Amino acid sequence: MAKTFAERIIDYMEQQNYEISRGRSEKNIIYVEGADTNGTENDDRPNYFNDLRIIIAFTENYQPVIEGIWIATTEPGFYYTDNPMNPNGAARIGFGQYKAWQVGLHGWSSPHEALVQIDEVKIHRDYNRDMKRTGDQIEWGVYGINQHHGWNHPIHDIHTAAAGCLVGRLSEEHFDFMYLAKSDRRYRFDERFVFPTTIIAADRLAVVAQ
Repeated sequence: MAKTFAERIIDYMEQQNYEISRGRSEKNIIYVEGADTNGTENDDRPNYFNDLRIIIAFTENYQPVIEGIWIATTEPGFYYTDNPMNPNGAARIGFGQYKAWQVGLHGWSSPHEALVQIDEVKIHRDYNRDMKRTGDQIEWGVYGINQHHGWNHPIHDIHTAAAGCLVGRLSEEHFDFMYLAKSDRRYRFDERFVFPTTIIAADRLAVVAQ
């Protein structure tokens, strides 16, 4: 029997020795770069919302299930690639798992509840503006790479919605994401809980499925 999308993600996380939260009412936040909501790999074309934001939980029988899945981007679009906030290039988060986000507020002109970076993550500096990680300078640090919404920008134009953050396209869906994330029992026990988040390339999941 073919594995579900959730099972493929968890299998990959196990292979990488990532932390997996399997307890009752515990949530796993995952971004899959270059995948459609049915779990198939797409062409990951630049400046599109064509990545996924996913929350996976486990049933009482320890089976992984997707509780929420939303269109997102893990990458900056054309605007901030060509007009980077850092002269060394736009930040592209490195694939991997980081325990680096707490509930807070994102933005100045239109602040909204988000998961806000409070610890180091790995980034690739896109100095040559080719919208790829290959050969880019790698840094670790706190850069304000938050998990926020994309102000309902169209799928085909990230524009100013993402400068390197993990961005769900639609604001209403983002608030659904936040509601689910905050339903994690660890957050309900301690509102300073630091959320682990995993970023995976879709082609890595294709290898798992074989």
